[in-house]
Amino acid sequence: MRNRVIEVLEVLADGDAGLHAVGEKEYFNYFFDYIDDSSPHQWRALSTYTGAEVARIELVLEQMLAALEATADLRTDREVAATGWPKRVAPVARDALEVMTARGRFDEESEEIEPSHP
Repeated sequence: MRNRVIEVLEVLADGDAGLHAVGEKEYFNYFFDYIDDSSPHQWRALSTYTGAEVARIELVLEQMLAALEATADLRTDREVAATGWPKRVAPVARDALEVMTARGRFDEESEEIEPSHP
């Protein structure tokens, strides 16, 4: 889960380029697949995140919820980009990404208690 969230943050941190790389629907879906208060898992309680990481991800969540609401009727990457939301989300996502990558990623092949990969 942690590694996927880092990957999502990389997309969001790229602003318009991240939006265009994955498309309008996936831009939002990719994030909310992992970070969503409406989902059954309690992402904040996962031991894979520190308190500082949760705080940064919460800020991204706030931005993404506002962006989703503001762009709900739009259907193309260009329309979403024209709203400026990807550019507003990007610095918040970069901050969260910086905090998360400082601690690192988990190994994809073996169980770890703490992330071991930059």
